[in-house]
Amino acid sequence: MEWKERTTTYFTATELEKLSEIEEYLEKQAYFSNEKLTKSRVVSIMLSVFYDLFVAENSRTKYPNRLAELKKITPKDNQKLLRELMRQGRSMEFLLYINLGIYQSLSQVNGSYTPKELRSYQTGDSREINMLMNQIMQIINDDIARNKQIKDSKRKKA
Repeated sequence: MEWKERTTTYFTATELEKLSEIEEYLEKQAYFSNEKLTKSRVVSIMLSVFYDLFVAENSRTKYPNRLAELKKITPKDNQKLLRELMRQGRSMEFLLYINLGIYQSLSQVNGSYTPKELRSYQTGDSREINMLMNQIMQIINDDIARNKQIKDSKRKKA
């Protein structure tokens, strides 16, 4: 199908009504307050939004599946995600300071200590590091299970 710069499109009465509602919605948005929203501009905005949501980021996902994903997203989900990101950011700060403290302690105890002396846990050549990593993973898994149990019990009470 070849598209030209100027194209005539035909809408059903329902589609025209939806287009009018979209136009009203956009006119109420402060984001578009500095421009004249013509019908062509409204269609351009819709095209851009559709492209961003369906084609650019999820070109492999089938249309009905992607639409279902987008419909599931609620403002509460966005708030939860933002809270989670903030919590993770704080956790990363804690880890940074803990690691800096450990490094400082090691440097004071052994003045010649450098980070190059660290052994990689990924190579698996240290039994002690492997045991420590397994213990940490077990603590994390226990914590996740405990939090899930608390959440589930709160849901049952509500």
